[in-house]
Amino acid sequence: MSNNNKKKTSLIIRIPLFIIVFTVISFILYFTIMSIISTSRKISEINSNFSFKQIEKTSIDERFFTDSTFVELQKEKAFIQSRIAMAATDSIGLTLNLRDSLALLEINGVVVHKSKISYLRICKAFNKANSFAVATMLSSPLNIVKDTATIKKMPLTVRMAPKDTSEYVPYVPDTSHSEPVNYILELNNGIRLFIYQQELDKSEDFHNQIEFDLTDRVKNTITALRKIKKFEVPEYRLYIKIRIPKDDAKIIYRAIPRKGLITIYW
Repeated sequence: MSNNNKKKTSLIIRIPLFIIVFTVISFILYFTIMSIISTSRKISEINSNFSFKQIEKTSIDERFFTDSTFVELQKEKAFIQSRIAMAATDSIGLTLNLRDSLALLEINGVVVHKSKISYLRICKAFNKANSFAVATMLSSPLNIVKDTATIKKMPLTVRMAPKDTSEYVPYVPDTSHSEPVNYILELNNGIRLFIYQQELDKSEDFHNQIEFDLTDRVKNTITALRKIKKFEVPEYRLYIKIRIPKDDAKIIYRAIPRKGLITIYW
């Protein structure tokens, strides 16, 4: 083959490859920019909706609301207000005390179950948004609007009744099946609470947790891509991820109502 033919062949191969690489890089850059815009928009939304609104004919210095001491007091006040409002519902609710790494089940303000949080991760938007605004947003209980879980909310056991006492066999629950416990609680204000079991001793527990998390990521990525395809900014979802003992995670999930309330102290 002549040198000219070799150059033409090489050029034919390089051009499509260059186009593919350029397209992929451009898409990744575009996706990254849209994601940054989405995060910034969410932060601006929180600041706009929950920051201090200056009342007419007042001269309060807004720097007062960024003072660390005042913000800490506002966080404590918001936490107390939210717990009082949740206690008034006469329903079981979940309190997340992220300061002390505790997950608490409460009824009428009384703690009926306590679990230690072994791992905690909060999205950056919580820290980048105005602290006073975030505290105000959390000053009332958050409603669960949807949940996704690896376990059933209310497990059912179907058993055939014996015809007479001679056929009666005492029921012994099957404890051999150890289902992984991981779930996501979708809250109002666009907050997502991820609760994972902390035990990963068995390979199936580890694989299930990876699969559960990956499935959620893929679903959210597809939703974002559909938005981006229409040149729309995808919605940024605030999130909190925690790990607690498996038994506690199961108790909490099955104890709180489907449309239950959650109080967060951060």
